[in-house]
Amino acid sequence: MVSFFKDKSAVAVFWLVLVCFGLHVHSLVNPPQVSISPADGFFYYVLQPLRNADTYFASLFYVFIIFVLALQLNFVLNSLHMFPRQSFTPALAFVLFSALLPSFNDISSALFTCNFVIWILYQACKLYAVPNAKTSIFNLGLLAGLSVVLYYPSLPLIVIVIFALASIRPFRLNEWFVLFFGIITPAYFLVIYLFLTDKLSLLPQSREVFNLVKLPLQPFFIIGSLIVAGLAIIWGIFSVKNSRSNVLIQVRKSWSVFLVSLLLFIPIIFFMNGTYPSVLLLVAIPAACYTGFAFAGNRNLVPVVFFWILAGLAVYNNWFANY
Repeated sequence: MVSFFKDKSAVAVFWLVLVCFGLHVHSLVNPPQVSISPADGFFYYVLQPLRNADTYFASLFYVFIIFVLALQLNFVLNSLHMFPRQSFTPALAFVLFSALLPSFNDISSALFTCNFVIWILYQACKLYAVPNAKTSIFNLGLLAGLSVVLYYPSLPLIVIVIFALASIRPFRLNEWFVLFFGIITPAYFLVIYLFLTDKLSLLPQSREVFNLVKLPLQPFFIIGSLIVAGLAIIWGIFSVKNSRSNVLIQVRKSWSVFLVSLLLFIPIIFFMNGTYPSVLLLVAIPAACYTGFAFAGNRNLVPVVFFWILAGLAVYNNWFANY
């Protein structure tokens, strides 16, 4: 099955559609819930109309978003030349990870933030060759700041764009000022608007967002699924590491940005209220990049085994597990 996705072709897109609908058909039978709260950020207010959406529309809309996110991620990696050759394995890996946990089937703020994360990582990795650096850096900071305002658990994006600027471009003080101005601009205008409209009460208290969270004991099928996903990610990281000697320095730095994003999004579930497990969708983005690389670069049975195990876990967790 994985071999169908190792080339960039119409056949790969066809199979991606089948896999996406096959793994997410549960959402068509049991319509996804709109899982949002004020602790998420201002996406809570933006997504309120979806609470009244038709259930059939919500189901198709959810599957459509997952499919579009997979294609976007695939486009980014192929555009950045991070793979030896173009393929659809990153999109396949993202579809697998997005179907792994039952809670991922909800329409959440994290689901919409995934789009921001993908394009921020893309713009960050392109900093080494942008024709108008200051404009691109400001837009990068603006996107990061806007994503944090809309979804507070995306706060690591601030560190990620700072790391990207530090590692990809030589130090220029004016560029750093431009980045910081871009980051604070959305929050600045939001506070002004709320002040002028006497709605400052919409701003959350720090204790409402940040807190030391103790996760409840998870069912065995959740723990097992996360372990398998973790093994697939580690396998992908080592696959990328073994190929670093054969790639351009820009590609190495791009992989470093993705690795930092992978490492920074995971701890959020322990320090911000209500983020587990939806925030793991943000982790699935860099995780799918590494796993997709391993899928594309290995011609033994390991990719096939991981694919069927992840697909089987997704089916079991959504259809047969008691939770």
